[in-house]
Amino acid sequence: MKEDIKHSKLWLRDSNGLRSASVTLLWISFLVTTIGYLLSLVEAIGTLKVRPFDVAATSTYFIPILTMYTGRKWTKAKYTTPTSSVEQSFEEDNQA
Repeated sequence: MKEDIKHSKLWLRDSNGLRSASVTLLWISFLVTTIGYLLSLVEAIGTLKVRPFDVAATSTYFIPILTMYTGRKWTKAKYTTPTSSVEQSFEEDNQA
């Protein structure tokens, strides 16, 4: 008996139209980074003081997620055939 898999509606779709956690995480991290940058342009909003923009902290947050997304896209493009199966090729070692 085949069970239907229900995907969460919270995930954004990737360029292939499939729901993707990596695209969703990348989008959220981009929004958080952008909002942090925009808030750092002002010193205070009313009585709320805003911290200066910290590039190191932002990079620590954003770059690993960006790396995950691009690595996943690269791996999928390299190891996927049109039928979505994994194709492996082995080369003989011709060293005598």
